[in-house]
Amino acid sequence: MKLKNITNPEPSGFFIFNFNLKKPTANMLRILFFMLVISIEFSFAQGKKVETGDIEFVFKKNESFSKAALLDIMLLPREKYFNRVNLEEDLGRLNKFYFDNGFFDVAIDTSTIYDKDDEQVNIKFIIIENVQYTVKEFRLQGLDKVSDGVKSAIYSNQLIEPGSPYNRNKINLEKDRIINILQDNGYYYAQIDTVRSRIDSSRRGIIIGKFSEEMQKKPEFKDKVLIRMRFIGAQEVYRFGEIKITIDNNRYKIDNFVIKRELAFSQGDIFNRSKMVESERNFTKLAIIQLGRVLVDTIIEPGKIINTNVHITLNNKYELTPGITSSYQTNRLYLGGNIEYKDKDFFGGGRVLSATAEGLYNSPDVNILSFELSLYQPFLFNNNITATLTPKLALVNLNEDLQFLVSSNLLRLTYFIADYTFYNNAFSDLTFDYITVKAKRTYFDTEDSVLVPEGSQVFLVNSILGLTLVHNNTNNLFNPSKGFYHTFTVESAGALPKFLSIFNKGLLYSQYVKLGSVNSFYFDISGDRASSIVATHFEIGDIIEFGSGEYLQPVSPLYKYYMGGGNSLRGWRGQTGGILDDPSQGGKFLVEGSLEWRRKPFPQRSFLNPVWGVLFLDYGNVWESGKLFKLNQVALSAGFGIRYDTFVGPVRIDLGFKLYDPLAEDGNKWLWQQPSRIFKDKKYAIQFGLGNAF
Repeated sequence: MKLKNITNPEPSGFFIFNFNLKKPTANMLRILFFMLVISIEFSFAQGKKVETGDIEFVFKKNESFSKAALLDIMLLPREKYFNRVNLEEDLGRLNKFYFDNGFFDVAIDTSTIYDKDDEQVNIKFIIIENVQYTVKEFRLQGLDKVSDGVKSAIYSNQLIEPGSPYNRNKINLEKDRIINILQDNGYYYAQIDTVRSRIDSSRRGIIIGKFSEEMQKKPEFKDKVLIRMRFIGAQEVYRFGEIKITIDNNRYKIDNFVIKRELAFSQGDIFNRSKMVESERNFTKLAIIQLGRVLVDTIIEPGKIINTNVHITLNNKYELTPGITSSYQTNRLYLGGNIEYKDKDFFGGGRVLSATAEGLYNSPDVNILSFELSLYQPFLFNNNITATLTPKLALVNLNEDLQFLVSSNLLRLTYFIADYTFYNNAFSDLTFDYITVKAKRTYFDTEDSVLVPEGSQVFLVNSILGLTLVHNNTNNLFNPSKGFYHTFTVESAGALPKFLSIFNKGLLYSQYVKLGSVNSFYFDISGDRASSIVATHFEIGDIIEFGSGEYLQPVSPLYKYYMGGGNSLRGWRGQTGGILDDPSQGGKFLVEGSLEWRRKPFPQRSFLNPVWGVLFLDYGNVWESGKLFKLNQVALSAGFGIRYDTFVGPVRIDLGFKLYDPLAEDGNKWLWQQPSRIFKDKKYAIQFGLGNAF
């Protein structure tokens, strides 16, 4: 079988003019183009700046990619002034982009027009894609001595299938997938064969070859490629040997057992590189550890043993840190400051004790003062379970009517399940809150239809037992470009107070079940460059009250849902929306979602590269109960915003408009119906925040 090896083109910084004696017209076009470039360069030499004008794509025959997708990989549209080097590099980028997607015979020509009046260059790319090659056969070599179980893992869930279009990115992902499987099953030396033999070309690591012209005359071989991967080092299985622990400057006398309990492997286990990475991840739970690395120390070939060295660098044990903070609570943006004290190895074992005093401000009537203690236990029963006990005292001015003095106690157990399961993490919360509710002024309680006098107080208790399951395969904590984030939460409130009411008949409490789910999807539409992202978000929640009795109370506003604000429908200010008599008191049924397009308009080497432009559409509302939900009461908001990436996440500002307001009068529900009243009726809101809206 004759194959012609395919070489992947790389972007070049130079023009290469290939003259073909059989094609004089093509030669003349190349000469004219070269002369144009020289004339533009002469303009530069005279001190003139020539702007980049229109960039047009002309497709002959097929058009597999949109203009937006091609522009996104280019530098020319991001620079104001024309630059010859940028044009050269963009030609290389386009050729490489098409090649990486299987268009091996693509032909790209360029036509440019220099407009002397406007001093700009208009550029036209003429693209003949020709055919997209597909995979005829995918062969793996060098796996003869691999165990049947490992072979099964390799050959199942393959990313490359016969008949699929050639894609270079998938080939690299498949190579990495197979090497990871091998190295996680004892084959320490497993890698792609990079040895290039002049005698035997089959020893090259990855071969991508077209079939010969003679074979391509047959339909089964026409426009198809053979992909061959050859692996080496997949013959011998190694095991973990001696584990040596080195702690630099162990001034706090950290015991080795604290380090060993976080290791995901033991002496004698089959070598597994992922277990080494998992162990390093476990070290991040210990605040006393600044850096923990698991390294291969020595290899004993006669016994196929790999000794490891766990190298630990410690943090300072005590820390006092002032800080500036911002957060969204009950859909309002709070800004403020805090001071935190930490003991990162409280009574040994890697547990952390912290004390935090914090002040948060939204307005004179809406602010929070709090003091919190937290005890974190990084190892409970095993290294997959952690526990946090948090008592907190907070003075909460929720709105202009109510002030809450909340004494809360939270016990949270967090369980890491596994990377390969749908739900990666779970956490269970047990809370017990004692709440004093004080009226700051005389107001009318719409829920109970009573007049509440200024200074009156109510004492409540609340206890919640909750479970949250988390799936998260997003690729970035602050600004994901790919993946899916999903949570499902169920909470039950009132069981413990009901039990305590046996001994205290006058105890006031609430009974309810709270169900909720948060879902966010992220799609990179810029070809894995994370410069153009479509993100969508959907959230639903329901609070269902149950039970009856003289001392049973409605759900406190502290635990309800709200509409409006920077993380909600951005055309409304925080706590100003909802199909409710008083939006500031919250509701018990929420449906909410968003669609965003996040675009990075500036090139990577520009100082403006951290800037993002965002277009968004939000929808949803809050109701008093799920039974009152109506589709025509779903509000819509739309707008645009700017993000600036920082080391703590994006700083954002959004301008949102009330695209559809279900509570507005007829004839003014839609934004465009009376555009002259947009600013008069305040059908807009400016939102600030730290981090993306979702």
